[in-house]
Amino acid sequence: LFPRKEKKDNMKPKHPDEQEIPFRLRELMRSREALKRPHPSGKRRVPEEKQQQQQQKSKAPGDIPVPRFRRGRGESERSYICRMQQEVQHVLFLAENQLQREPEKEEKAPEKSKRKKEFQKRKLEKARKKREEKKEAMLEKSLFQDTVPFGEVVTQPPTITSRPRGQAPAQQAGRKQLLLTPRLGQSQVSPVSPVSPVSPVVSMARRRILEEERARVIQAYRSIQRRKQLERDPAR
Repeated sequence: LFPRKEKKDNMKPKHPDEQEIPFRLRELMRSREALKRPHPSGKRRVPEEKQQQQQQKSKAPGDIPVPRFRRGRGESERSYICRMQQEVQHVLFLAENQLQREPEKEEKAPEKSKRKKEFQKRKLEKARKKREEKKEAMLEKSLFQDTVPFGEVVTQPPTITSRPRGQAPAQQAGRKQLLLTPRLGQSQVSPVSPVSPVSPVVSMARRRILEEERARVIQAYRSIQRRKQLERDPAR
């Protein structure tokens, strides 16, 4: 009923010698030729829009924009000169009425406060100490961990073969050099022989003096007690 249309995709060209170059290939060839030919000014031409954006970024707040003159299409020479004069007059007016600028007094970017810096420093120090403690704990755990082979049986507790560091060997009872040994009347005591429990010998004169002193102290104590009792009796 309807004539069948032939698909033109992937068809053999009718005239291979007159085949047209694809658009992408033409663009690639044109760009290669442009790279080979250097620009007359020696630099690649940057689009005007990019130049204007760069100028706006470099401008500080309060700067007067510098006009760039370019004659438009269809604009007469007289109108072009008048437009330039108007823009120049406008720039001069802005320059005369511009406020006095003092860049040295302008506010600088706010820096971090000293308190905040100290807080950050303490936080980092705390994290570092925590990592070190964790590392030491893991090392200590690995040192005190014993590997027990499979099937090993323990029948008795372990025996201590070494004493703690810095501790002298234990001495037998009665052979220690006591601190009050010289007070007991023995200037030198042999570490081998035990200390004798017998009290030192006291002379007769020394014993008499001690007895008199003891009697005097007892008499003074009794007199004090008697005086206190007499003071309490009249009060009754």
